[in-house]
Amino acid sequence: MTNDIKVPYLLTPGPLTTSPETKQEMLRDWGSRDAAFIKINRETRERVVAIAGGGDDLTCVPIQGSGTFAVEAMLATFIPRDGKVLLVVNGAYGHRMAKICDYLGRDYQVYETPEDMPPDPMAISAALTADSAISHVAVVHCETTSGILNPIEAVADIVAGEGRSLLIDAMSAFGALPLDMGRIACDAVAASANKCLEGAPGMGFI
Repeated sequence: MTNDIKVPYLLTPGPLTTSPETKQEMLRDWGSRDAAFIKINRETRERVVAIAGGGDDLTCVPIQGSGTFAVEAMLATFIPRDGKVLLVVNGAYGHRMAKICDYLGRDYQVYETPEDMPPDPMAISAALTADSAISHVAVVHCETTSGILNPIEAVADIVAGEGRSLLIDAMSAFGALPLDMGRIACDAVAASANKCLEGAPGMGFI
């Protein structure tokens, strides 16, 4: 019997395709409480922290779900119910964070630029100066819909200088573009296994 099904190179922006090597590693069953499996999880978490440039002051929390699920978990956990977040938007995933905040009942303000234009760090500074109620800023590192790379280090410097907390959606950048949490002041970074790390879909992490 022949297999005539054509394998797509790209399913969605992501991508969701996995290499034969990754699939081969997934063929073995593991017991969730086995010492070997616990060791794999610990080492994986440590390696993700290392990619982020972190040390003992950081930890990686795996989230069983999509990248959006990881972003939702980050926003829900780090923004208190009485907090307010400035959402830096220049594409679909910035808008998605606004929708998540609607669901969560978190107060937010949107600073938006066109999809082909990165945000102006000075405009972010002005928004923070004008509204002392803003406790957090959330920004997408690389906007998936357009490929625009946002000036994450400049934004982080502004946010830290204003004494606010920064949350980063690094879904389409983590593992491919530098993101050194030892130099970039932020509370959390959300990403997923299946994009630049080329792992299997369905696992996010913060």
